[in-house]
Amino acid sequence: MGKEERNVRMSLQTLRVLEAFLESPTASLSGADVHQQCGIASGTLYPILLRLEAAGWFVSRWESVDPSSVGRPRRRLYRLTSTGLRRARFCDSCAFGGRLDRERPRKMKEGL
Repeated sequence: MGKEERNVRMSLQTLRVLEAFLESPTASLSGADVHQQCGIASGTLYPILLRLEAAGWFVSRWESVDPSSVGRPRRRLYRLTSTGLRRARFCDSCAFGGRLDRERPRKMKEGL
């Protein structure tokens, strides 16, 4: 979308978003898909998606459907770039010891 930033602020929520994409690195996910996977509120989720897209980690496009035929607005779909995939894997390995440990963020959130 725009300029590529080297430093992206990495919060627990950002790591959880990246993990959702690492589940299937070539898939295009909507914000609703990411929300279902990691439970992050839209007010937190969409700024993270926009920040990662601006940094060159994601590309996005509008879903190619007719809103009247599917009975809902079109969704914005996000996909990891090759740079984003490499950086997401690096962040995951630093944060979770290289194991795509999907339970750790939930446990951390619940205070376990």
